[in-house]
Amino acid sequence: MSGGAIARPLALALAEELVFASNELNELAYDLGSNGETLRRHMASIQRIDYVTQIQLAVATLLRVDGASDTDLGVVTLQDMVDRLRATLATLEQPSAAA
Repeated sequence: MSGGAIARPLALALAEELVFASNELNELAYDLGSNGETLRRHMASIQRIDYVTQIQLAVATLLRVDGASDTDLGVVTLQDMVDRLRATLATLEQPSAAA
């Protein structure tokens, strides 16, 4: 690997792990939501679990794109995630003050 890139097989394996983790979280949220009392008391937390699964699936999608770059962020449907990614990319792409 050069330039900090992730090897393609590793990127695809990581994507699969994120999908697996998302499915596990989805099942957990479903189990918690199937109990009416738990659902009433923890609706916001259960919704946050769903939000995390959406982030994981979006990252998995980007990992599957060969040679993904910031131009591929259009596949991400969570605008706040796109905004965070763009902000992080902008910070990482700035020349270092020490350079």
